[in-house]
Amino acid sequence: MEQENNLIPEEQVNLPESSETSVATETEKKKEQTGSEVIHEKKEIPEIDFSTLSTAQIVQQVQKLLNDYPVASLKEVMENLPEIFESKYKEEYNQALAIFTADGDLPENFEYKNNSKEQFSSLYKLYKDKKNTAIRQIEAEREENLKIKLEIIEELKALVQKEETLNKTYQEFRDLQERWRTTGLVPQTQANTLLETYHHHVENFFNYVKINKELRDLDLKRNLDDKLTLCAEAEKLLEANDIANSFKQLQLLHARWKEIGPIPKEQKEEVWERFKNTTSQINEKHHKFFESLKLEQENNLKIKEEICTKAAALAESEYKSYAEWENATKAILDLQEEWKHSGTVVQKERNRIFKKFRTFCDAFFNRKREFYKKLTEEQEKNLQLKTALCEKAEAIKDSTEWKTTTDKIISYQKEWKKIGAVPRKYSNKIWTRFRSACDTFFENKHAFFKDIDSVQEKNLELKKALIEEVKQFTLSGNNEEDINTLKAFQTRWGEIGFVPIKAKDAIQEEFRNIINEWFDKLNLDEFDRNLERFRAKLSTLDSGDNKEYKLINEREKLVTKIRQLETDINTWENNIGFITKSNKSQGLINELESRIEKTKQRLVLLREKLKELDKLI
Repeated sequence: MEQENNLIPEEQVNLPESSETSVATETEKKKEQTGSEVIHEKKEIPEIDFSTLSTAQIVQQVQKLLNDYPVASLKEVMENLPEIFESKYKEEYNQALAIFTADGDLPENFEYKNNSKEQFSSLYKLYKDKKNTAIRQIEAEREENLKIKLEIIEELKALVQKEETLNKTYQEFRDLQERWRTTGLVPQTQANTLLETYHHHVENFFNYVKINKELRDLDLKRNLDDKLTLCAEAEKLLEANDIANSFKQLQLLHARWKEIGPIPKEQKEEVWERFKNTTSQINEKHHKFFESLKLEQENNLKIKEEICTKAAALAESEYKSYAEWENATKAILDLQEEWKHSGTVVQKERNRIFKKFRTFCDAFFNRKREFYKKLTEEQEKNLQLKTALCEKAEAIKDSTEWKTTTDKIISYQKEWKKIGAVPRKYSNKIWTRFRSACDTFFENKHAFFKDIDSVQEKNLELKKALIEEVKQFTLSGNNEEDINTLKAFQTRWGEIGFVPIKAKDAIQEEFRNIINEWFDKLNLDEFDRNLERFRAKLSTLDSGDNKEYKLINEREKLVTKIRQLETDINTWENNIGFITKSNKSQGLINELESRIEKTKQRLVLLREKLKELDKLI
């Protein structure tokens, strides 16, 4: 297609005025070199930025292109598409993996379900098959066109030998010219020689028949009408809104202009000026349009460079915990979403900047996978250690050597506390197994000592008396003094020994409730009141060998609850990041933010309780 700065003014075309060789020497050469005879059949390929599409959307667009456009026109679109698709497939895989692991699941349990890659491979193979078929078909058609044009040349040779009226001979000549123009391309190696031979015999024909002036004037008038029609079509393009399409259509009009022969000299300059002025106006609009588009794409490139800088920082930063990795993952996914909406850039920069961004994203997710791999190995090691402790506890759970075994069980419990987390799917199961073995031993021990009724009955009476004393207590109005008095009651309670097992829960519940009632009446905020209640609960635990076990049991419950709340907060914060902000979604966002705030307040209280409990272990 001719560019605007290559359009040849009619004044510069060397067309002989004395003969009809002007019928298209230059036009025919142009056809043989570019295939301009089929240019009107091409459909305009839409510009698609595949780097902003999902794999499913890429497959959909490729399917549409193969259905709607000839395969010969898809070369530029399809050239780099496999690389873009592979990068996008990796991106979606990492996004899906990030969402999967956000709930605490391990990467090795992830199963990715996306059949887009198979669909794309099938479509791309179809494209290559169609392309090869089209090439073979074009080669065959060009060979056939060569035969047809050689026959036309032979018929041109024969025209000068015919004895018939001039009008009839000239009409046959015009018919041969039309057949030549409508016949398609020939093999490139034959094109120039064939065209020179053709024009040689056209010249011979004009020299032989010496077309009379009347026929020449008729030809000039027809050419004038054709060029005026082109002027009108060009002027319509000025009114169109699609500037880029108008410019392309103008190139087609110039190609047709060159195919039209000479017109009367007295109108030649006027008609050309009309066409040239319209061309200048369209070129000016096209220039301004692309200058504006260029500025926009340059700005988009700056935005994408900034996104790359942020992605590089995330890819290179250090993350030491699960929560830090999940927060960083959310940030990298947000950048990928921002990238999709950052617009297109100039074609020459498109692949470079996309590869740059993709490199940082891949580096981040590769490091994340390595972190989870190490975390998995550590948790598996912890699982083995805790399994070994379970086996040790189970081996002595039926022992009757109460003192020795109690010391061992307590040492196992302390060792258990030092071991880190295990894979989530085994956490409850392994803890239940360990606790069951410990519980079995201590229940057996309590059963063995159940005959010591007299001491326990006396302890029961002491605790009942202490309860009555607490009931008679009155607040002094001094919070610090009252709290110390209540703590003294708790200390005395803890110093009293065991009571009969059947009365244990009821007497402890009664004492705890009375203490809590006094704490509720103190001038304390809800946080301090809850903390004091927890301290009261700890003080009522039975003294003896299994008190530390109960404390460890209580601690395990607290730690489990804290981890659960931390996971909940992280999940809700990630969910907020995935919600598109709008009037409809604001209510849901507000509800999640309120839930997060309340949960954080609970976390503070639970951590304070954990500190209090650790003081006793």
